[in-house]
Amino acid sequence: MTLRIACLCLLVRLFASSPADAGDVSLTKGKSTVKATINGEAFLAYVFDAGLKKPFFLPIGAAGSFEALAQALEEPESEPGDPRRQVVVVQENAAIGGKDGAIQRADFGAILTAVEVGPDGVRIAEPAGWISRSDVVPMIGVVTRLIDENPPSNVDRLHPRYYDHPHHKGVWMSVDEVNEIDYWAERGRIVNQAAELTVENGDPAVLTITNHWVDAEDKPVLVETTTVRLHANRLIDYSAELRPGREAVTFHDTKEGLFGIRLPNSMREFAGGGPVVNAEGLRGTNACWGKPSAWVDYRGPVGGRQLGVTLMDHPTNFRPSRFHVRDYGLFTLSPFGESSYTNGAQSAAPVTLEPGQALTLRYGLFVHADVPEEEVRAAYDRFSKAE
Repeated sequence: MTLRIACLCLLVRLFASSPADAGDVSLTKGKSTVKATINGEAFLAYVFDAGLKKPFFLPIGAAGSFEALAQALEEPESEPGDPRRQVVVVQENAAIGGKDGAIQRADFGAILTAVEVGPDGVRIAEPAGWISRSDVVPMIGVVTRLIDENPPSNVDRLHPRYYDHPHHKGVWMSVDEVNEIDYWAERGRIVNQAAELTVENGDPAVLTITNHWVDAEDKPVLVETTTVRLHANRLIDYSAELRPGREAVTFHDTKEGLFGIRLPNSMREFAGGGPVVNAEGLRGTNACWGKPSAWVDYRGPVGGRQLGVTLMDHPTNFRPSRFHVRDYGLFTLSPFGESSYTNGAQSAAPVTLEPGQALTLRYGLFVHADVPEEEVRAAYDRFSKAE
């Protein structure tokens, strides 16, 4: 038996667990993360460590990423440490099967260099061995900017590691000016209380989250109870019920919010990304910014592939949300900025919840690999009609 076959057999023994039926999403909960896989391949991770300033989804991968990784490995290396050849670990204490059955471990968030793609896993260079497809997302398919704790200083905005707005983390929900606390810029903390696997396997799989938006004394100003439905077509359905913690809560008029994503640098419109288009056919971030729409689709290159993300506003929300979509990769929508988004043309319309009242806001995020617009519209149709 060759070493490659032996390692693959070891990998199958290590990671084979009853895979979900074709088309199902499976959830796995760790100490501070929930991992979602589709057909045995990692899709995303929800990170909810209590030490964070807020929880978020990071990374999120598009379909076809392992095939794209295999193709990239057949091509010449474009640069030292070619990111097209890298994978990011989405499993806590992930197992790497090496020679003679030895097991090594990789931390959540570690970036590893791939040298081969197999049917069940990826062979990596260091530490040498095989890691399951369910435990890594190829960088060539990641549509979220990764956290960079040591970004280079004084680099041009076009530099691959240019890093601004460090509070833009993956996919998240926060907003400025909740009882005058700025949760958007992380001056106020959002602390996870629970992350429950309501439906562990299915289409959709369902994650139920409870977050407390706290004040300086760590008392809940706002209680967020969210149902996240994760569909096999990579549609994320995020339905958040917001209730006051102890006293009335006011959402003031601001453009900084509410639900959104920070795209990787290569997808930024000003850096060669796009097109950006909304449901009414407006094109470009400037045209779509501040406008209400059923959805906005933002596309751009990642490792030579054209990927896309669609943000969707649910028709049952109490008022249409407006899009805070920027050419530098910030992409959000919010109902709390009538004046801010219209440069004062509309009057400010703050929203106050009294104790005992609740507000439910529902948004969708569809991750795709440059699909026709008809497929975007079909995904929105499914989202808008789902119970």
